[in-house]
Amino acid sequence: MADGLFGNSAAFGENSKEEQTEQPASHRRTKLYPWDSVAAQLLEPYGCSTLDSMNLKQVYEATARGNKSAAYHSHLCADQTQDAWRVGAGISLTAASLLATFEHLESKEMKLIIVEEFYVKIKAEIDHLKPHLRMLNFGKGSAAQKDTGSFRAVKKQRTLGSNIETPTPTQEQLETAAKEFFKWLSSAKTPLRSMLFLLSGSNTYYSSHCAEVVARACIQHKPITEANFVAAVFARSKQAPADTATSSDAQGLFDL
Repeated sequence: MADGLFGNSAAFGENSKEEQTEQPASHRRTKLYPWDSVAAQLLEPYGCSTLDSMNLKQVYEATARGNKSAAYHSHLCADQTQDAWRVGAGISLTAASLLATFEHLESKEMKLIIVEEFYVKIKAEIDHLKPHLRMLNFGKGSAAQKDTGSFRAVKKQRTLGSNIETPTPTQEQLETAAKEFFKWLSSAKTPLRSMLFLLSGSNTYYSSHCAEVVARACIQHKPITEANFVAAVFARSKQAPADTATSSDAQGLFDL
């Protein structure tokens, strides 16, 4: 599943010869789509993501290398001198992702699951970061854009909360927010980051949740009976039937 990010043979930070030939770096797009993100590229639906086995240098080099279509896998890798707006977009998207997580971490269910001693520590970090991240979360646009009932406004509302006012911050407030976020990201370790690492489970919790939901949906609505279920298991336990068809023949020419 990581081939889209790292390629099969190219070293970290390098484009394969095929990618260099097919799509020069100058022709690769800098507008990223959700599937270009590192989170999507490293998602492993039937196992563990490789993200946690990489060090920060490897993560950066692979992210900055991109692929034959995208110049990179995060706007944070854009050229600061020529395209600071996209670097800012990367910061905004990072803030948005964390805010969405905070909403769930602050739920009553999580308070019951996490040991109070540890929950108090991560809650203190959340309370400190949240106002700064709200200022840095510009959505898909900039603070100068005015929302007039768009889907962008709705999506941003889902992240920030329906009753939260988000007035345009001043330059001084933005500077403070940016510095506080930078300071947090530059810290060697924090309780909140450790909790995010544990809760991510190398993406296994999310992927297994999806897998069992799909399985239950198929059982109820396909439907799959218990007998079907057992028969399918027996069928899968045997060697797959050999494919005896040739790669090509003349049959298609004479079919009526």
